[in-house]
Amino acid sequence: MAESNTPTVDLRERVRIIIHEADTPAGKAFDVALILAIIASVGVVMFITVPGMDHWAKTLDAFEWGFTILFTVEYALRLWSVDSPAKYARSFFGIIDLLAIVPTYLSLIPGAHLEYLLVVRALRVLRIFRILKLIEYVRGARTIMLALRASFAKITVFLMAVVILATIIGAVMYLVEGQRKIIKDPRQLTQGDAVYVRNHVAEVTSVSNQGDPIPMAHVRFTDQRTETVLLSDGVLMKPRNERFESIPKSIYWAIVTLTTVGYGDITPTSALGQFLAAIVMIMGYSIIAVPTGIVTAEMTRVDGPHAPNTRACPNCGIEGHRTDANHCHACGKTLHAADV
Repeated sequence: MAESNTPTVDLRERVRIIIHEADTPAGKAFDVALILAIIASVGVVMFITVPGMDHWAKTLDAFEWGFTILFTVEYALRLWSVDSPAKYARSFFGIIDLLAIVPTYLSLIPGAHLEYLLVVRALRVLRIFRILKLIEYVRGARTIMLALRASFAKITVFLMAVVILATIIGAVMYLVEGQRKIIKDPRQLTQGDAVYVRNHVAEVTSVSNQGDPIPMAHVRFTDQRTETVLLSDGVLMKPRNERFESIPKSIYWAIVTLTTVGYGDITPTSALGQFLAAIVMIMGYSIIAVPTGIVTAEMTRVDGPHAPNTRACPNCGIEGHRTDANHCHACGKTLHAADV
């Protein structure tokens, strides 16, 4: 009985080496062909969403189903060629392989109402997960993923420091730019100005004439309630810079400035505020270099002659084993000799 099963076992092993390994000529050729298929299938999904492509709909759908069948066969072969299909199916790339084909089959489910059909059509967008399959065939991606995993703790501490720094900078800028000043002269106000009345936001609808004995302003609150405020009471205040209306809004400005994005929707107007903004901009350049150095150092450490590669476990199909490893780091099974 064992002899009769030998051809099948040898076939499974050959399929496993071709599909799961990328260090052999056949494995490299398979990976190149699969990469081209993935890129083409993602292109088809993108073209389907382009307006004016209705006359190509049937052709694109035919290509889409062709790629879906191809990836379905590939997924089945991956499960068949390993000793533990369930472990591979639960792995990261096993889930990605499944997400690459399931939405197309789900789109076959008929809907009882038009709105349900719209939901099914939205499932087609999920096929973009196929682009994630490319990660599996880029050897350098493994080095980057390992470096990011090794530097996770350092980057987390760095991000916490950046969040604290942005909070402090935002609070300072709120004090500099967003301080409220008491309005005592109605000529300082115009219709539509945002003001604070007893810490509630209001909009100026009109102001009293200059000749009135007691200056006053008519304001409307966000709940549409109106009120007449006597400026002599000192209860009407206006921010120095309406863009920095709160500390959270100022923190948003600090984050945008620290990351050197600079949308320009919030800008300081005072001399002190602009001086502080210039300092924050310069700090942003130095801060960006920190995580880059952390990841680069980890990449130098893990990218050596025995760095994890495309060597796959014959039991669970998990890749990324060192060339000198004897056992799988996921399931502990004995590895086959590395092809070196």
